[in-house]
Amino acid sequence: MRLIASLALAAALAACSPPSSPTPEAPSAESATLAPDATLTTVSAPAANARVTSPLAVTGTAPANWYFENQFPVRLVDAQGVEIAMAPATPRVNWTENAEPKEFDAQLSFSVTRETPATLVLQEDMPGEGEAPREVRVPVILAPN
Repeated sequence: MRLIASLALAAALAACSPPSSPTPEAPSAESATLAPDATLTTVSAPAANARVTSPLAVTGTAPANWYFENQFPVRLVDAQGVEIAMAPATPRVNWTENAEPKEFDAQLSFSVTRETPATLVLQEDMPGEGEAPREVRVPVILAPN
């Protein structure tokens, strides 16, 4: 009888306790390359090493403090770091409402005549004073249309 009462009490206490926060998962080797302090920024699409065509839709989630004037820059650069395309990422909701990460969208147009290795670079647009902007880099293969 005491065992049943103890189990019932334990179940009741567990039901009343706050939910535990999810344990962060370690990024896989196939995920975007993150700067050490940019772990809150994720890229949902395109996947790392994806073969992409123009226009390239980029989606993901970024902290509210990455945005300035409701946007942050997204660039495509070639293997030498030369910019191929640039467009602003804009949040799907008001970025000033709270400090929670915001889903974003960006669309980049480019033209290539053959498959070209490139890197998608998302860059924070509001770094702290004297700080370098945080970046997320995703390798992709640009394909002709």
